[in-house]
Amino acid sequence: MTRTLDYNGVMRFAEVFLRMGSALVAWMMLFTHFVWLAALHVIGCGPDGDYLHRVLLGLAPVTCVFAYLVGVTRPFGETHAIFAWLRVPLGILVLLALRTISGTAGRVNVDGLALCEPGAPSAWQIYWSPAQFAVCLVVAVLVMRRMKQAH
Repeated sequence: MTRTLDYNGVMRFAEVFLRMGSALVAWMMLFTHFVWLAALHVIGCGPDGDYLHRVLLGLAPVTCVFAYLVGVTRPFGETHAIFAWLRVPLGILVLLALRTISGTAGRVNVDGLALCEPGAPSAWQIYWSPAQFAVCLVVAVLVMRRMKQAH
């Protein structure tokens, strides 16, 4: 006796794993961005200067897109509920990231100093803190909205 999967069963299986994979990648991207932001307070300027700051500025729009993708598991209630718990550590990381953002804003935007070298800040450094703060807001709103319990 052989068992065959019908087309709908295969497509349902594929949909579940595609949604789970997309959600996992989205969560990993969010955690990566905010771990780097939180650690930047301790790391400061390394041997590469402001390289990590530039990377995080470049990743800002991509991180916002991934914040939207965390809710793709919503049609699958049990899976969605499991992923919803990831909001808690992400929220803690966002709070830690706000410390880094405020410190950088104080140095660059208030004091008028460059991030890693003496002198005035370059043009992109002036927009770094507001852009990262906007990412925090967008991520907080999207994750909270998208991770509501499934119907």
